[in-house]
Amino acid sequence: MANKNKGEVSFEVNEKSYTMRFSANALCELEDVLNMGVNDVAEQMAKPKNLRIKTVRGIFWAGLRDCHPEITITQAGELIQDLTLPRCLELIGKAFTLAFQDSTKSRPQQPTVKTEAVGKAEAVGTGLLS
Repeated sequence: MANKNKGEVSFEVNEKSYTMRFSANALCELEDVLNMGVNDVAEQMAKPKNLRIKTVRGIFWAGLRDCHPEITITQAGELIQDLTLPRCLELIGKAFTLAFQDSTKSRPQQPTVKTEAVGKAEAVGTGLLS
């Protein structure tokens, strides 16, 4: 069972349970596999129209690493196929929100990102950017 205080999100695929969380180690794995910083990943997730499937697979895989270190990136892609892309994005969003939740508050932080092209702040809702 998932521990929300640790930022965990549980789900099932083909009658097997999985737990996702974005700990400091998982975020390091994420940065390594995508060769970009966490804030860059958050910006890409905030623009789903331009989001690459390879990026989603890398994020999903990194989120599984703490609780399922045996899962390869190819296996993560197979799980995405079985779950569907919208469901995977939902799980990633929940786990990101929990990972960056301020434990002293009852709700996750909702930071803003300064968008150069628009010149105004837009909420991304991941809690990654400030």
